[in-house]
Amino acid sequence: RSWPNVTPGWRNWFRRVVGTYRANWELYDISQCLNLSLSEMIRNEPMLISASFFWSDAINAFLFGHGLMTPTLLDVLMLTGLNISAPDRSFSFLDKASFKIETRSIGGWKGYITKNIKTGFVTVREHTAFLNTWLERFIFCGKMVSPTNNTLKMAETLAGGNPVRLSKHLLGSVYHLLQQVLARLRADQPITNLGGPWWFI
Repeated sequence: RSWPNVTPGWRNWFRRVVGTYRANWELYDISQCLNLSLSEMIRNEPMLISASFFWSDAINAFLFGHGLMTPTLLDVLMLTGLNISAPDRSFSFLDKASFKIETRSIGGWKGYITKNIKTGFVTVREHTAFLNTWLERFIFCGKMVSPTNNTLKMAETLAGGNPVRLSKHLLGSVYHLLQQVLARLRADQPITNLGGPWWFI
């Protein structure tokens, strides 16, 4: 359920915001990955589950017959273009954002987009709401499968013109997801909607 399908209204919002902020996105190495949110990636669940059986949480690698294979920061850079060299200030994401964006009882992602897309000049607040959607819906793919403020501080940091080492956070989310999947497989439990960046795997 958390697979990042294109949400109604997202393309229009993307077209509106990109006109103002494309240069910033390219400067902070998120432009290529933002463009990925417009593509419709085809989900292959049997292949994903099969690969998960070979994951080792001891060494964060797939143990295939031909040898070890693991996603690295270089893979993240090559596939997404996300920054791998920005200063790491993860502790600052524990702070609350300077404003709150309504996420409950608004009709899911479609309602969130409708409520936050504006007309006229694209403000920092709208840009933050846009980036929050991108991070939550298309990058980290939270298990709530609906809008939250979990990545709002990170979105606000990006919208404020500060680079974020997103590659590290994405790779950490991939490792965490695979460890959760492996724990379910070992316990012979179904793999329900764990959330997480299956798309990257």
